[in-house]
Formats: sequence, C-alpha cells, structure tokens
Amino acid sequence: MKRALFGTIVNALAVIAACFGLVQYFTNAGTTYFKGLGTNPAVIAATVIAIAALVVWCLLGEARTTWKDILPIAAPALLMFALLTLLNSRINGIAAIMTCENNAANMADLQSALYALGGLGVAAVLACLAAFFSVKKA
Repeated sequence: MKRALFGTIVNALAVIAACFGLVQYFTNAGTTYFKGLGTNPAVIAATVIAIAALVVWCLLGEARTTWKDILPIAAPALLMFALLTLLNSRINGIAAIMTCENNAANMADLQSALYALGGLGVAAVLACLAAFFSVKKA
C-alpha cells in the first residue's frame, strides 16, 4: 500500500512539473528574444499527452496486466521527446545569449527557457521513477 501511495505522489509531482514546464514554455515563446521561434506543436502535444497518460494511469489504477501498462512507459518517453525538441529549438539562442548577447533583457528571456527545460526534465525523471511503482486507484 505504501508503494502505491508513493507511486501516486511521484506521479502527481511529475504532472505538476510537466505543467510548470509547459507554462514556462508558453511564457518563453512570448518573450522578445524567442518570439521569432514561436511554439512547436510537437512539444505541446507530447507534453499534454504525457500529462494525460500520467493522470489516466493514476485514475484507472493498476489491477492487472492490461493496455494501461503502456501509460507509465509512454509518459516519460513523451516528456523526454518534448524536452529534447525544446532544447533543439532553443540551444542556439541559449548559446548566443550566454556568450555574446548577454544583457539583462536577454537573460530575463533566457530564464523562462531554462525553467521550461528544467520543468520538463524533472517531470521526465519523476515519471521514470514513478513507472517502477504501482499507483493507488483514486
């Protein structure tokens, strides 16, 4: 029972971290420096589907081997995909800001990008960890 409760708590933390990363991504897409890149539908879709997979896995519980077994595997994979896709689109801007375009405005724009990357990274790690535990049916 304690393992199921721990798995549910870690899943909830992963959902919170993924939501935080997604909000920061939308914030970053609206900043002056990164506005030209816009939003990537793949990052948004992968994150939303991963969040939905984690929530559905918690709500349905884990009684026996069924189609639900794919949910704890798909969620971290989708979060890692979103993280790497976001990193791929922001890496040149991050490098430029950190080396030659380092001023207060650009650093403020960079902050939300780093928060988004961190949120998705933490969510992916937590979702990976949660996959080793069962969940308590809500």
